[in-house]
Amino acid sequence: MSRLGTAGLLAATLVALTGQDAEACGCFAPPDPSVPIVQAGERILFSVENGVVTAHIQIQYAGEAKDFGWLLPLPSVPTLKLGTEELFSQLINVTQPRYLLTTTTTGACAGLGQDILRVQGAAAENSSSEFGGTSTPFTPLVIESSIGPYDYAVLRADRKDEMLQWLTDNRYFIPVGTEETVGPYIRAGAYFLALRLKSGKAAGDIQPVVLEYPSDLPMIPIILTSVAAQPNMGIQVWMLGSGRAIPRNYNHVVVNDSQIDWLTQGRNYNDVVIRAVGETPGKHAFVTEYAGTSDVMKNVLDGPNRFGSTTELATLSDPADFVEYLFLKNFASSTTLGARTFPPLLKSLVLAQIPLPAGLTNVTEDQFLSRLRFWLGTWRAQHPEQFVGWSPTFDAPTLAAQLEEKIVVPARAAGALFRSFPYLTRLYTTLSPEDMTSDPVFSFNAGLPEIARDHRATLRIDCGLGGSVTTSPATLTTEQGWVFNLPNASAGPDLDRGPGALRVETLAEEGTPLVLVDNGKVIAGKVGGCGCSSVEPLLAFGLLALLRRRRPPDSQKSVT
Repeated sequence: MSRLGTAGLLAATLVALTGQDAEACGCFAPPDPSVPIVQAGERILFSVENGVVTAHIQIQYAGEAKDFGWLLPLPSVPTLKLGTEELFSQLINVTQPRYLLTTTTTGACAGLGQDILRVQGAAAENSSSEFGGTSTPFTPLVIESSIGPYDYAVLRADRKDEMLQWLTDNRYFIPVGTEETVGPYIRAGAYFLALRLKSGKAAGDIQPVVLEYPSDLPMIPIILTSVAAQPNMGIQVWMLGSGRAIPRNYNHVVVNDSQIDWLTQGRNYNDVVIRAVGETPGKHAFVTEYAGTSDVMKNVLDGPNRFGSTTELATLSDPADFVEYLFLKNFASSTTLGARTFPPLLKSLVLAQIPLPAGLTNVTEDQFLSRLRFWLGTWRAQHPEQFVGWSPTFDAPTLAAQLEEKIVVPARAAGALFRSFPYLTRLYTTLSPEDMTSDPVFSFNAGLPEIARDHRATLRIDCGLGGSVTTSPATLTTEQGWVFNLPNASAGPDLDRGPGALRVETLAEEGTPLVLVDNGKVIAGKVGGCGCSSVEPLLAFGLLALLRRRRPPDSQKSVT
């Protein structure tokens, strides 16, 4: 096999949704409530170093625990670790695109202080081994083990029927349609990872996994994902490396910001991305939402003194003291109003030993844990009837050990990545099942410019003598240089459903972008302005750079 065929990594694919909507959890750090977040169907963080890919994969699932199953094609036998949901919630917070509007006025404007037009943010939400000879019966099983809430098996992908039969015999859930979509991944030397929840575990016990395996380039097995995909499913990919990451076999699209609704904080961003991607060949393209330093994540997951000492925590035999220590050492977070919120896994682990009494009918789990000393002290003394039958068995050493294994170790390991790799890229696309015909592969081009998460436009309101900011004419100028002359500032521009894409490009591992489609003149004819301050250069790099780009190997063509 060629180099990429042997190593062509496939990342996370959730293939066990039972017709219900997937839910993204990533809730540790509450985002700015004014910033809408696009819910992605898949979220993955890749890093590549010395021929080894590390993939942090957020497994998103809504349904019965017994129906959970996860099947992932891989180029080699992986090692597994537990990951942390907080990685993804924090990545979203520090890299999500924001559309910032700065308002200026001329004349004597009335009511500006109370008007909604002010600087605000908005966001997108957006070593293989050969099996035995003919004298030994073939079995696809390579490894069978468990980790955290999961049982898992690594299976050879040489023979489809034997692999699927093993999964059925061993009670791994196989969603309808898998048999048809799994075909492109069946070949000698390839593998599948299958996960299921352990007996007694619930869907709320699901947490991210971390896979490591030999490979040069990461790839998402989107063909297999189509089994459980929803229309316009969002896919968010973060890449760590020494330079900017690129979609290697998908196109790249630059969003036309004249279609962004700046006055409502860019809340139509995801709709514009869907349109922009839909304008590309095969609807196969990614938007770069952030490309720059990884310092934005430094000390976020593993800051100094965070988590304290597991040994010290294990000595706190009083439940209230234990939970207070969790707040003190930043296991949980506080909102701007002082309320405390627990990430789902932490809440699940703590409530398993300190459950919410059934008699506290108007108290939420977060409220109970946030004021545990009050509820178990003053309130219990005044209302003992609400605690009848409540006799939890609290074991501080056991709970401390669980938190170390499932929260502390994964968070510190994920945080260390942002010290090892200087550059972080966030890519986003949307795909419907019928468009999932080619597995996206990712690489790097260190020569491409950075992409900021913040995008800025200006709104100049011409109030005249004593005019109102809501009724006076105004001029909106976007970051890309498009100009809207507005009859009044509050109405905003009339978005005419023009092109979603400013440009459609091909990015290679060297050189500047090759522009396939430039909609600048079309947009100028509809809007006005030159669009000349766009966020990426308009230079094409020509045939020579195209020839430098590595061709996908034959083994890859079967899935493209």
